[in-house]
Amino acid sequence: IEFLLIGASCTEAEIKEYEAAETCFTKEALETVPWIKDELAWFQQPKMGSLRVAVYCYKSGYYLAFENSFLNGPTSHFFNCEGRNLGDLQIHYNDFYGNGDLMAVLLTGRY
Repeated sequence: IEFLLIGASCTEAEIKEYEAAETCFTKEALETVPWIKDELAWFQQPKMGSLRVAVYCYKSGYYLAFENSFLNGPTSHFFNCEGRNLGDLQIHYNDFYGNGDLMAVLLTGRY
């Protein structure tokens, strides 16, 4: 699994745990998991601006975030492994960012 690790708040143990975990969020998943491919394709339209696809750890679960500074309603673009967004999971955006740890950046780009 290839990815870039960023974030001073992640401990070495958390990073190793992520590397060893059977996680649903890998670079390969961006090309093979249908709902992830669809979400990525939506963000890769012309004039969508910057995009970062990142994996966060929040309360012992992993979440895939499609981060774009131009969009409102940030809870609709953060997903658990089953493809459910933060709103459906009743997780508040501010709590997620305040208590989540960035584990990996799978993709960055401008469209």
